[in-house]
Amino acid sequence: AETPPVKLFKTVHYPSPVGELVAYLTPDPKDGKRHPAVVWAHGGYGGIGSFLWEPQDADNDQSGRAFPEAGIVTMMPSWRGENDNPGKFEMFYGEINDLHAARDYLAKLPYVDPNRIYLVGHSTGGTMALLGNEYQQGFRAAFSLGGVPDLALRLSRGSTAVGPSFNTENPREFYLRSPRTFITHLKSPTYYFEGSDNYWEYSLPQMEKDAQNAGVPFHAYSVPHGDHFSIILPVTHLIAQKILHDTGEQPDIEFSPADIEHISQEIDAVIDETDQE
Repeated sequence: AETPPVKLFKTVHYPSPVGELVAYLTPDPKDGKRHPAVVWAHGGYGGIGSFLWEPQDADNDQSGRAFPEAGIVTMMPSWRGENDNPGKFEMFYGEINDLHAARDYLAKLPYVDPNRIYLVGHSTGGTMALLGNEYQQGFRAAFSLGGVPDLALRLSRGSTAVGPSFNTENPREFYLRSPRTFITHLKSPTYYFEGSDNYWEYSLPQMEKDAQNAGVPFHAYSVPHGDHFSIILPVTHLIAQKILHDTGEQPDIEFSPADIEHISQEIDAVIDETDQE
């Protein structure tokens, strides 16, 4: 993986079931306190790299920079088969074990509060965020930005940048990789965001119903005027603020209609700026 600027991140290796995997980690604040932390699950299929610190366009900023900028300890892991990592690409399967291994690494750091580790991801990372919080405990809350609820439905709409790593003739392979399958198994409050242009209107309302019937806190938000990419920056800024204020014994985060409206206005402002350029 490319070497990050030392002021922003250090390169670390965390132990996973397939061996040591590379990640970026924000430096120790050195104030003797334990801080809330975020695991940022990157989008795409290309691992981690300079896009996590180089300036990005406001309408497609996949860096996750809102969290380090808010002073939140942030770990940005890569998964098996990415970068120069051992293991093979499994497409939302073994990678979930890597995600929890990253969380365990973070929890052991002396400057991290192990009870306040949050999971946030975009696109493929958003799918990882859902599956990861369904799979086992460890995250105080999870936030999925544009994750795919149903992998078979996603692939029926067009190919992904990296093809499936499994036998696509076997429906069980899709079933095990689709967050909608396990939505009632979420381990902590989970929030889903997608721009209204790309909202999965066939899957998400049903997932909300299933979760509600099982008493599981899952909330999905369609952001007006937003798309899969323009939502990232305003949503992550808002999540960072919610995390900083979430200091009680139990997680206590909610997004009001005014919050969603605010995100929508931020997106409109960026669209207006782009139009004027």
